[in-house]
Amino acid sequence: MNKITKPSVVFMLFFGLVLFASAQESSPTRTPLRTPQVKTQIRQEIKETRKEEVKEQKEERKAAKETVREEREQNKEDLKREREAVKEEMEQKREALKQDMESRREELKQKTEEKREELKDRLEQKREELKDRIEVKRVELKERLKTIKDERKKQVVERIDKSLDALNDKMTSNFLNVLDKLEDVLARISERADKAESEGHDASIVDTAITSAQTAIDSAKAAVEAQAGKTYTLTVNTEDKLRADVGKARQALNTDLRVIYETVKKAKETVHAAARSLAGIRGSTTPSVSPSTSSSASPTP
Repeated sequence: MNKITKPSVVFMLFFGLVLFASAQESSPTRTPLRTPQVKTQIRQEIKETRKEEVKEQKEERKAAKETVREEREQNKEDLKREREAVKEEMEQKREALKQDMESRREELKQKTEEKREELKDRLEQKREELKDRIEVKRVELKERLKTIKDERKKQVVERIDKSLDALNDKMTSNFLNVLDKLEDVLARISERADKAESEGHDASIVDTAITSAQTAIDSAKAAVEAQAGKTYTLTVNTEDKLRADVGKARQALNTDLRVIYETVKKAKETVHAAARSLAGIRGSTTPSVSPSTSSSASPTP
């Protein structure tokens, strides 16, 4: 019995030691208690960590602001360069337009001068041709006046005949001078219209008015040219009808000059209309249309 008990006791002791060792290995490590120093250190570490995070956030915001600022500056520079490019392009266009307008004005001025010289030459030629016709007419008048006995009446009729031709020459010259001045005014209106167009105004209505005015001036000049080549013959029948015969020639001249007067007046009105249309698009005062057509078209010699 004792032999059996001793090994059992030894076995139980060994088994107990094994269980104790196993329990020691499997039991968790006990966490040491936090002392005040440890707590302070932990708080300090957390505080430092937060500071670092805040600092990093500030740095990030600062970097973001700097990036935005740089982008804005870059955008400003790009916009500035674009504006300068557009400005330069506009300046080049204005300069090209200015040169084109100056070229057109010079060309128009040259054409106008050429037309005036051509008209002047034609009028001189007409006057030379008219001199011969007038001489023939006066010789014929003297022959017709031989039937008139009153010498004083003969002299009056001859003076009237001369005065009709002189008056026609004077009036056609005056009308032509007025038309030349109107044409100069129209040229200035055209220059201002070109300038207004270069400034961005729509000058189409002015261009149309200028064309109409130039047509009216050309028409009036043609009428004056035709009138300058006319002469008026006094019909002499009998002495008692002499006044009536002279009156017919004077009335014929007055009628023809009245027609020319109305033509020149119309030309002036079209030029004035062009000036008003220019003032309308620019909001300025109407350029002065100074040439006067108020000279009497019905003078009595």
